[in-house]
Amino acid sequence: MKNIKTLFAGAAGLLASTVAFGGPNENASLSATISAGTLEIVASSLSGTYSPVGGAVSITGALQSDALAFEINGVEINDLDGSGTGWTLTATPAANLVNGSNNLPLGTTGGFNNPSDSPNTTVDSVNQITYGSGSGVVGYTVDYDVAYDVPALVDTGTYTGTVAFAITSL
Repeated sequence: MKNIKTLFAGAAGLLASTVAFGGPNENASLSATISAGTLEIVASSLSGTYSPVGGAVSITGALQSDALAFEINGVEINDLDGSGTGWTLTATPAANLVNGSNNLPLGTTGGFNNPSDSPNTTVDSVNQITYGSGSGVVGYTVDYDVAYDVPALVDTGTYTGTVAFAITSL
């Protein structure tokens, strides 16, 4: 009986030392938080003033359809919001280029073209595209084309306008 008591006492001591000093395998718990980045149109990709392709236009006495064509190349998108859903980009060209009370009406909108990731891009309309990849993207680029008409007897001068771009997550 004394041997059994000694055996139990030895086992209890071994168990206590295992609990006190740990076993051969231990785990460390890890935890990390990933914060969302931004879904953005890179402002520098739209900086500056765009001039019409082909330069200035002269008055001819006849309507010149699409005489002032603008190419806005390399509109850059970064999708770092971590949503995994993709995004929609829209463009809204000014209805007129203006010079005081004078205006040049919107002509043909060529719209979005030449996306840098065409397999994952859908052209919804000339003024809207959808990027459907859920993996996010950095440095995605697309071009946008728009033109304005020059009326027959328009006043001379410098005409200005804008194209507003907006991006939303799907």
